[in-house]
Amino acid sequence: MNETRHFQLIDGTFTPQEAGQVLGSMVKSKIDYHTRENHSDMERSGGKKAHSETRLRDLRELNASLREFFESTNAGNHNLKFSGQITIEVLD
Repeated sequence: MNETRHFQLIDGTFTPQEAGQVLGSMVKSKIDYHTRENHSDMERSGGKKAHSETRLRDLRELNASLREFFESTNAGNHNLKFSGQITIEVLD
């Protein structure tokens, strides 16, 4: 059964502060997930997952870049339009 579904995850206009809160929460949730995965792997097998370690590094860099971007747009008193869709594919 191959099926693809699309969901509108976010759609709206935000201040930089609001945008930082929305995206920051999403990124933090992903960081927390991979941190728990690493901790769980350490408990079970004594090793860390390379994928989770790489993903954590990437997410932390993304978080820093987003913060920097939102701070710079906040200084100019800009609003930001977001539109984000998530695609989920069912694989056999």
